[in-house]
Amino acid sequence: MILTLSGIGVSDGIAIGKVHVLSTGELELPEHHLEKSELEAEVERLRRAVKRAEQRLQDVEQGIQQVESDPARELLQTHRLMIKDDALVGQAIRWIRSEQINAEWALDRQSAALRREIERIEDDYIAHRVEDLDQVVRLLQQELGQQPSPVLDQRVPHQLADTIIMAKQLSPAELALLQQRQVAGLITEHGGIWSHSAIVARSLGIPMVMAVHHGRRLLRENEPIILDSHYGVVLATQDDRLHAHYAEKRSHALRNRNQFQRYLAAPNRTRDGERFQLFANAELDTELVRAIQNDSAGVGLMRTEFMFSFDELTDEEGQYQAYCNALDILGGKPLTIRTLDIGTDKLPRELRRMHGPNPSLGLRGLRMSLSMQEIFQVQLRAILRASLHGPVRILLPMLTRVEEVHQARIVVSACREQLQVRGIRPDPDIPIGGMIETPAAALMIDPLVRELDFISIGTNDLVQYVLAVDRQDELVSHLFTPSNRAVLLLLDQVVRAGRKHDRPMQVCGEMAGDPKLVRLLLGLGLNEFSLPPAHMAEIKANLTQAHADRCRKALQSFLNADDDEDGQQLIEALVSNH
Repeated sequence: MILTLSGIGVSDGIAIGKVHVLSTGELELPEHHLEKSELEAEVERLRRAVKRAEQRLQDVEQGIQQVESDPARELLQTHRLMIKDDALVGQAIRWIRSEQINAEWALDRQSAALRREIERIEDDYIAHRVEDLDQVVRLLQQELGQQPSPVLDQRVPHQLADTIIMAKQLSPAELALLQQRQVAGLITEHGGIWSHSAIVARSLGIPMVMAVHHGRRLLRENEPIILDSHYGVVLATQDDRLHAHYAEKRSHALRNRNQFQRYLAAPNRTRDGERFQLFANAELDTELVRAIQNDSAGVGLMRTEFMFSFDELTDEEGQYQAYCNALDILGGKPLTIRTLDIGTDKLPRELRRMHGPNPSLGLRGLRMSLSMQEIFQVQLRAILRASLHGPVRILLPMLTRVEEVHQARIVVSACREQLQVRGIRPDPDIPIGGMIETPAAALMIDPLVRELDFISIGTNDLVQYVLAVDRQDELVSHLFTPSNRAVLLLLDQVVRAGRKHDRPMQVCGEMAGDPKLVRLLLGLGLNEFSLPPAHMAEIKANLTQAHADRCRKALQSFLNADDDEDGQQLIEALVSNH
């Protein structure tokens, strides 16, 4: 029997081990008034709690063997500064003395006041400090109540190489300390891909799945489980064959990781001399930096949903700063920014009215942007302003009709005129491309591609729509096969149209980052791939060892065959083709 739990994979990797369920209990926050004679002792109690909390954070920070810019170190330093900030602890002390209340009450009152103040600030970076504030206050309240985190209080074993921690939530400090104890993997009931803990997990290389609802109730202590953070799944099973399969996958990845790195310095050429380029799918600073470290040609897909997934939309200035920051990290390499393509499960308050009964077939992608032009124009103005600081391309998602491109170009022109009135002269020739990820776009590719400056093929949604298969549905996920003949015939049609009209073409879906599938794309005649930075070394090694002409001949032979075979044998033949 297998219990399958799904969540959000926020890092990459496989963990195999036994569950340790972390039970933290709810914090008790007493509220009571004090006698005047008790006030100074209460102030001193809070100061001692601050000192203990700061020492815990310092101890964790010293154990991180990373460079100074590492996200984990930066977040811990931020928390240490907040603990000593007069606006938090200093004002709480003043509440103790003026209102004659206990430290827990004073700290809770002041943190609530700061939270309201932060949430009113129209600066996205500052507004996101709420997460830091909550984590710092919780740490202080734990110290005051003598209920320290079981992780920071050493109640978790020191060696966790065969242990997967299941917790309600984890702070960056707890996560960093667990990494120092060599934890195999992490599962939390709450959190998302852009939370601070997720950022730390990626920076430290810990396999982690978040938002596994009711996980602490469903998983039993010491139960053997498998965690696949790439797909965001947790498998609770004692099936020896399944454990052996994932153990081999993990071992294979570890064996090849160092071997692949040496290919990053090699020329971007296949074995028979055909050139290719690797771009990155990235939006977070850590991913952008890693893309540059891995010699990426630029960013082929910068998702922008992280600026729309909080309760308040990021304003034009906040978006502009984010794009400029990305350009600064890229140092002159091109940045392709995909306009909003948010899922309805992440809609902020202002967009929840657009929620429909079927998110996959509803108002999303460019449809949503064109229906909410005020929000669309804010994003486009920010992108156009950023084009003054480096090479930028605009990528329109979920195209289905040529008319959508015409409408989008009209909005871009209007935004350019608005900026010119403000004395800003953005790049007049900023390229506008489209995502080919619906059957409609693929079937109408010839007239569509004439209206675009470049095309980017999104294989994830295209395969899903062509095969009518939701890959997250365990009942049909085995039918999600990108090598299906129908999918490859449609991709071949797209590539032929792009070549006919001499348009740059790029693949930014998961096929581009899958070593078993990237040679299919090479065989189709594609030579630009955008993928997660973590996969670049392996994909480059794969393409460097491939023979492009043989891949093309094998693929065309498969497409021309008059049978109903799927592409599994073709994949095996291409993988072994050197």
